[in-house]
Amino acid sequence: MSDDELSVSKGSKGNLKKEFEGLIHQQLNSQHQQIREAFKRMVSMIVDSYSARQALEALKDPIKKDSGLIQLKGLSILGALVKNTGHDFHVELATKKWMDRLIKLARSTRDERVRDKVLQLMVDWANQFQLQLQLDEFSIALHRLKAKGIELPPPTEKGKPRHRRTKSNQEKGATATAGTEGPSTSLELLLTNIQADVSNLELGLQSQEMLQEGIAEECRKHLQKIQVILSTDLPDQAMYEFINLSDQLHELLGLYDAVYTDSTPEGHALDREVSEMKKLDMQIREEQELKARKERELEDLTLELQSAQEALRAATDAARLRSLSGPRNEKDKRVHDMLTQVVSNCANVKQAAVDCKIKMQEEKAKMLQENARFLKELEENLMEFPTLVEKAKIGESKAFLLLKKLYTIEVNTRKKLYNKLQELRGNIRVYCRVRPLSAKEKAGPGGDSIMSYPADGEIVVREPGGMGKTRAFEFDTVYNDTASQEEIFEDTKPLINCVVDGYKVCIFAYGQTGSGKTYTMQGPHENPGINRRALQRLFDLVEERKEVEKCVVSVSVLEIYNETIRDLLCDKMDDKVKYEIKTHPLDGQYVENLVNFPVTSIQHIDQYMAKAEKNRSSGRTNMNEHSSRSHMVLYVVVRNTNLQSGVTTVGKVSLVDLAGSERVGKSGATGDRMKEAQAINKSLSALGDVISSLSRNDSHTPYRNSKLTHLLKDSLGGNSKCLMFVNVSPASYNCNESINSLQFAFRARGVVLGTAKKNVEQPKIEVPHVRQ
Repeated sequence: MSDDELSVSKGSKGNLKKEFEGLIHQQLNSQHQQIREAFKRMVSMIVDSYSARQALEALKDPIKKDSGLIQLKGLSILGALVKNTGHDFHVELATKKWMDRLIKLARSTRDERVRDKVLQLMVDWANQFQLQLQLDEFSIALHRLKAKGIELPPPTEKGKPRHRRTKSNQEKGATATAGTEGPSTSLELLLTNIQADVSNLELGLQSQEMLQEGIAEECRKHLQKIQVILSTDLPDQAMYEFINLSDQLHELLGLYDAVYTDSTPEGHALDREVSEMKKLDMQIREEQELKARKERELEDLTLELQSAQEALRAATDAARLRSLSGPRNEKDKRVHDMLTQVVSNCANVKQAAVDCKIKMQEEKAKMLQENARFLKELEENLMEFPTLVEKAKIGESKAFLLLKKLYTIEVNTRKKLYNKLQELRGNIRVYCRVRPLSAKEKAGPGGDSIMSYPADGEIVVREPGGMGKTRAFEFDTVYNDTASQEEIFEDTKPLINCVVDGYKVCIFAYGQTGSGKTYTMQGPHENPGINRRALQRLFDLVEERKEVEKCVVSVSVLEIYNETIRDLLCDKMDDKVKYEIKTHPLDGQYVENLVNFPVTSIQHIDQYMAKAEKNRSSGRTNMNEHSSRSHMVLYVVVRNTNLQSGVTTVGKVSLVDLAGSERVGKSGATGDRMKEAQAINKSLSALGDVISSLSRNDSHTPYRNSKLTHLLKDSLGGNSKCLMFVNVSPASYNCNESINSLQFAFRARGVVLGTAKKNVEQPKIEVPHVRQ
């Protein structure tokens, strides 16, 4: 052992690892002779200083690299060390940790060469050390790969003679004349050719005059050959040389493409401008050809008109002469009648020809105006062309901005038409609202919002985690966490107007507990939600129409608590009173014995709403400080009688604040809260079944599976206009619940209710009795 090697063997483990890392770095980045010397040095250190573990630790980083070429080099070094070191290195390698590391690399890499190299090494090691008990981890790893269904290559056969067929005399002669070059000589010749072309390409990049024609294409062919050669079993030294050449070719070809190929965005923008100019020129030519064709048709019609005028004059003269002499006999009388008919027909033809001429002149004048306008726009575009070229060079192409603006206008137009179609078809309208993050959520882990809004009506949810998977949804309207109560109601106002016109309207909010449903529907007194704003709008419309219509407005409020209907405006709860859901031909679904109060102002309604809020069931959970534990429904019925015709229309709006779905594990509900959560989830599950059935157009819809769906039957599947708010949380820990709510709302958006009809009250139909 030399003095240098002896000093290394006495050094610390940390110094050994650093020295191994330096030697591996030399093998990955140096020239051929330095690679050989560094590898020999590594083998000597492992054998003489018992430092196999430090060598393997130094090899971990190259094998973990993102670059497939670096990983291939690292695996080649590892394979060469197994062949050239001793038993100690094999024992350190044959551990479960290292086998797990290699199996993970084989399953996760996207580079087929790396995967094939790992599998081939593991198969060869298992075959080589299958009789050594200390190294049985190689065989165990092989069985694990087979159990995972990974196809393994056959072991490399070393030292076994290959069977060759006997050559004929002609083949022997051809072989003798061809020389004695073997595979290694062919590889060396290929290496020499590639290195020569690489040098020529480098000189061409340094000086354009020295760039040989077709040298880049030759280098690309060499690169393909290298990829094929690297997939075969090569000696380690040859593998290093071909990998280094591959790196050089990739770098030089990238420089060549950057220098001699105009693939920049500015170049593409300029090409697009030139293409647009060519299209404009083609349109001008087509317009000119159409103009010439129309002029020729006009000339032909003019000639026909002249001929018809001459024939008319001749016929007129003949008729005049005959009329002066008068018909002498029956035959002359018939001729006279025929000539009179011809004169009349000629007059009609003349008038038609005159009309056609006028029409053609108008079309010609219009075409000339269009051509003049088109030529003027073309001249303006040509004048702007140099400016557009300059803007394209700095990435601010005016044409691109114009195209983007036109695209945005087209998308908005299509969306408005689609919304109009949805309204005509009677689909459930779905609005999505995202609440802001609370102070607690912002301060906690993952305090950023997982929601984004790429366009109007679209929302994208980014799932937390390393993969960053996203899901996109589209609704009629999407409100982000900055939307105000006024903006929300502004889009809801047209539905409230329909109530006074005699239509049934249902508005309900859906979402998990704590997602902002009650805030959207009711809101605080200083910033009210849809309920109070809708009622205020109703009274404004009643006031506007008081001169022509007599309006009577009544209100009732109920809740569904644990599948039991409760009257929230009743002074005293009476268990003897039964609240059953009935169906009326005009009013639809209603609750028997429910208290119904007439109201005349919004202040009047505020008193009843305060009473209902006081009687409503609520509680505290881990998810929400004031969690609604029941579904609340506010009914407002408007009976309008026209003072002139005496026709009465009945409009009804149902404002539903659903209790939020919740997971017991998150909300921490126990005891009564647990029973309430089970009842809430059961009724919301029944609502999901009804929505799914309606979206599939099933023959039977399970409305009676819960009191909630039975009560909403005429709103979800009858003659009604329905609006659904889906409220979601932007917090990452609510991601699953938010996605479930959005999926439910997306299904609901596909439900077609049919066009709603006005409810006109017939004199013979009695209004269902309600308890006053």
